[in-house]
Amino acid sequence: MSQLITEELVELDLSADTKDSATRQLAELLVASGRVTDLEGFLSDVAAREAQMPTGLEGGIGIPHCRSEHVTEPSLAFGRAADPVDFGADDGPADLVFLIAAPAGADSDHLSILSSLARSLAVPEFTGALRQVSDPRTAAALVRGDADDLAELVASGGEAGSSASETGASSPAAPPEPSGESAESAAARSALPAQRTSQTADRAAEASGEGKHPSMEEGAQKNAGGPLFRVVAVTSCPTGIAHTYMAAESLERAAEESGGNVEITVETQGSAGFARIDPALIAAADAVIFAHDVEVRERERFAGKPTVDVGVKAAINRPAELVAEARAKAERGEVAVGPGEGAGVP
Repeated sequence: MSQLITEELVELDLSADTKDSATRQLAELLVASGRVTDLEGFLSDVAAREAQMPTGLEGGIGIPHCRSEHVTEPSLAFGRAADPVDFGADDGPADLVFLIAAPAGADSDHLSILSSLARSLAVPEFTGALRQVSDPRTAAALVRGDADDLAELVASGGEAGSSASETGASSPAAPPEPSGESAESAAARSALPAQRTSQTADRAAEASGEGKHPSMEEGAQKNAGGPLFRVVAVTSCPTGIAHTYMAAESLERAAEESGGNVEITVETQGSAGFARIDPALIAAADAVIFAHDVEVRERERFAGKPTVDVGVKAAINRPAELVAEARAKAERGEVAVGPGEGAGVP
């Protein structure tokens, strides 16, 4: 498999005054590299996805993306705009623009690679480094995960990333995948950075049947600073490529930053299907967070729990507030009585 992004797919001086022109410039890089066969057909597919929901995210990020029959292989094009472009984010335009192109019918291996990028975009150090890189080669290396030390890269203005790329430095370890993954799939997945180990339902599914989950008492011992608050969550978006995984990453980071008193397990219902949260984790949970723009699949599994039900962008932009809201509902004993209560923002 070719690299998802190379220096030929990076434009650090993106000049565009609209999201359409920004997307076109990046799409032209994909066409020039042979990764997109029909420029106008591909742009039509991107526009159709954009019409479902704006792809601008708070923090100056735009992520136009789609699956298209005009894409020959999973690819990323990255542009940095001196004059930010409006992608519909609540806090303003984007200076970092990622065009994510997936083939129609892309299999789970390809989508897992794309999900790794989506998770990385929720990491401030990652986006901060991209704003400081000085050349396309460094930017591509950073996105691929060749830059081993983000802090060093930020401090050096990009030189560390180039050095890492040239010397073949290893990338951060990727999150564990469900058992049965092929060696080829694992190698492909490692092509993108994963900045931290996550508590996704993939990990829970891998552990299911092979060991027991920590008990409430064990969790309390590890979180002596206060009572442990357990949350299970589901994230999903219309195409299941970007927002689904960014929302999961944001929720997990919010739990980490809580001081050790919040534990969250996220089920990402993406385009490649989903690994169900272990029923034992659901039973032990104090509350549920649904962050979705499509119907939660098998929602009845979570019935009878205090539930926060919002659109997927809420989890990306204000995850700590959602956790606090879930805790407040649990403390009030506010229990959902059916799948239709508190429907999320479509």
